[in-house]
Amino acid sequence: MSKKSLSRKIRHEVDDTLDDVAKALREAADGLSEDAEKAVAKASVAVRQAAEELARRGQAVAEEAIARTPAPAKELARKAAQEVKEHPLASAAAALTAAAALISLLSNGRDKKAA
Repeated sequence: MSKKSLSRKIRHEVDDTLDDVAKALREAADGLSEDAEKAVAKASVAVRQAAEELARRGQAVAEEAIARTPAPAKELARKAAQEVKEHPLASAAAALTAAAALISLLSNGRDKKAA
């Protein structure tokens, strides 16, 4: 997934979540006075602006991290992505195996701490 599409996806998810928050705030404000409704509306606008700023900063951080990444690491990532595209089932199986191994290691670590 490209950084632009990832950024768009995150922004849409944040927008959807904020819309849900704003809707809930409006519903909660139905029984309140007009002043309270204005305060809730201002709060929802502030939350939305903060989320947009967070999305912008997140994108800037991602771009900076990509710029700092050494060329060999970028090439390795491109090759890995190409392998996943060419062999999706094998890649999924490998990912699931790795996840199962990690879960097993983590649970063993917890068991040792408990003992």
